[in-house]
Amino acid sequence: MNAAYRQLTIFQSLMNGQLITKSELVAQFAVNPRVIQRDFSQLKQFIADQQLPYQLAYHRGLGGYQLTSQQDDLSKQTILVLIKVLLASRSLTKIELDQTITGLLKLIKPADRQAIEPIIKNEQFHYIPVHHQKPLLQLIWQFSQLILKKQTITIHYQRQHGEIVERTILPEAIICSEYYYYLISYNAKYQSNLFYRIDRIQDWHLADEVISRTYAQRFEDGPLRQNTHYMQPGKLTTIQFEFWGIVEAALDRFPNATIKARYPKRGSVLIETEAYDRGALMWLFSQGPLVKVVAPTDFVAMVKASLNESLKRY
Repeated sequence: MNAAYRQLTIFQSLMNGQLITKSELVAQFAVNPRVIQRDFSQLKQFIADQQLPYQLAYHRGLGGYQLTSQQDDLSKQTILVLIKVLLASRSLTKIELDQTITGLLKLIKPADRQAIEPIIKNEQFHYIPVHHQKPLLQLIWQFSQLILKKQTITIHYQRQHGEIVERTILPEAIICSEYYYYLISYNAKYQSNLFYRIDRIQDWHLADEVISRTYAQRFEDGPLRQNTHYMQPGKLTTIQFEFWGIVEAALDRFPNATIKARYPKRGSVLIETEAYDRGALMWLFSQGPLVKVVAPTDFVAMVKASLNESLKRY
């Protein structure tokens, strides 16, 4: 075995996170200890010359050499959480999900990879994506670049009941909510930011028309995330409701919510939050008899009208 091959073998072991000792390498390659020491010196020089984000260090307590990273690596714990979130979202096709999981696992050491794979194996095998079956990764990346460059585009968009419409829009943000990715875009015709499900965008091209927005008019997806539920638009409303359920669940659903009063005898609390009315209504209905909307009066009327319409179906 020549020196180059030996050094590559050593470097591969180090990159895999192994702790290697001089005595083990002397026995493995049947060479003099000075040869292995020279290999270590040349590997250190190679790392420095190539400006790699690693350092070959000797750990006296462990009795061997190991590569240490000079940059923040993704930990095995972080990779596991990211994979679990992807699996729960059901937003990617099976092919894209498997490719993404494989890519994430390659970012960590083989030993860590082997520890994660049994944990996700069953859930990954039984993964069922949403029905549209449209690859999204490339589209999401393309739209993110359009957002950065503030470029106006024309899209052909399939509406809820299958109708195809043409829209000229300025992409402003991408949000994932309840299984779907949405392109939040300013539509000059309606003078409003509208939600377009990315899987329903049939095609797009750069528009001849240019839509521009000032910095003051910029879209902020942080507040939208706090106030929008089930990606339902509507009127931004301050809502109060009495709640008999798990209070933590309600406060987590409405991030800006506060408890205005507690009623120990009734076993309930009064919660106030700001939210877009249509999405808030959907969540409130999901709580059944555990919730009673008390304000504002126009929203209470909206709740009653919706309940009456629902009762007519029974």
